[in-house]
Amino acid sequence: MATVQLLLSDEANRDALSSLVGERHRTVTDVAVRDADLYVVDDSSFSRYREELARRKRDLDPVFCPVVLIRRDRSPVSVTLPDIDDSDRPLIVNEVVRSPVDRQAFFRSLSNLLVRRSQTEELAGDLRARSAALRRFENAVEHAGLAIFITDSEGHIEYANPAFEEMTGYTADEAVGRTPRILNSGEQDETFYDRLWETIKAGDVWSDEIVNERKSGERFIATQTISPIEADDGEIRGYVGIQEEITDRRLREQQLAVFHRILRHNLRNNGTTIVGRVEVLEDALGDTLDDVAAEHLDVIRDSMASLLDISEKASRIQHLLANSLAESGTESELLAAVSDVVDDVTASNPDAAITVEATPSESLAVDAKAIPAVREFVDNAVTHSDATTPRVAIHLSADETTATVTIVDNGPGIPDRERRVIQEGTEKPLEHGSGLGLWFAYWLISHVGGDIDIRADRSGTTVSVTIPVR
Repeated sequence: MATVQLLLSDEANRDALSSLVGERHRTVTDVAVRDADLYVVDDSSFSRYREELARRKRDLDPVFCPVVLIRRDRSPVSVTLPDIDDSDRPLIVNEVVRSPVDRQAFFRSLSNLLVRRSQTEELAGDLRARSAALRRFENAVEHAGLAIFITDSEGHIEYANPAFEEMTGYTADEAVGRTPRILNSGEQDETFYDRLWETIKAGDVWSDEIVNERKSGERFIATQTISPIEADDGEIRGYVGIQEEITDRRLREQQLAVFHRILRHNLRNNGTTIVGRVEVLEDALGDTLDDVAAEHLDVIRDSMASLLDISEKASRIQHLLANSLAESGTESELLAAVSDVVDDVTASNPDAAITVEATPSESLAVDAKAIPAVREFVDNAVTHSDATTPRVAIHLSADETTATVTIVDNGPGIPDRERRVIQEGTEKPLEHGSGLGLWFAYWLISHVGGDIDIRADRSGTTVSVTIPVR
């Protein structure tokens, strides 16, 4: 029910009209202008309320605020209304009704005006909601930690956020109107940029690493993603670019690679030399070598062999991890993959007894990156077993969202310290794990969103690997 305020000068006319309008709407007859959906004035009251109604219309804009003028033929006051084409907007009077009022025509006029008001209220609500969403978006972009810039269809920058300014050294004012080539370091050739433009002009997303140059001339490495901005008709109106600087990350990776190469090279060469010198020393001492000295030499030889083994395993784990993480989006059928693992481990350890005790009734697709982790646990169960016949039982189960591979062995069990470190996913100064294979499995399972549970007792170790089903 709409609210109609009657601003008529004559009290009798006001009461009569209130009785009529009150049949369908809520009426207000206060002398002062109140909040209402529609206002009714007459010739005598119009000059009194003219400025206040005009202000009311301006305040409510873009919501339509209808005003109806009741004109009496014998009124002592004459109101001259401006021409609709020449007047300032908004018009104060939207409808003129002659007195005496025709009931049917009057209500029809009110109804049409109120419908128009309702429509503008809905549009204004939509506009406010979109404006609020736009403000939230602008706030998010302004405070984003990634450099974001928006260009027109020709690649000229129209907007750059504060993170772009901080990363590149260019202010937004300096960047706007220019192209992202202001960041060109010369590291990429023209073919690189030709492929970039070919991709985004086709409506596809471009993503790659790039070496850019700050305003200061300093170079930096970034991952860059550029996406087309398409209109409803499919036409590309511009592009949005997002850059994340990874200079420090790439430097750390390079440093680790160098350290790893030098460490392995020196450890392998010096370790081999130490083992060789131990054997030379044993031969030189001959019969004069007593039991204590022989024990010391054995410890030296075994320790160096262990270090060399760890070095080789670290290299193998690094290679396996890189290959596994590179298999983005690849899926494996779980039962078939576990069967392949069993065949491979059995072939390398013919004395082991490995069985798959139960399988799901349906085929299960999982992330292929999880399979090397399962292989590591099965291989670990066999390799580190102290039993005459290593026995490993593998049980597969699943629910609607996850699959669980449970590996039970009859070995000595994983030490408590190793188990705690892997399950917590972090090391402490006084508590750290030495099992590279366990860390390798933990990294892969964590990467695919899975979980590892390890339990050990006198009878052996039970490892449950839970991974999402695709």
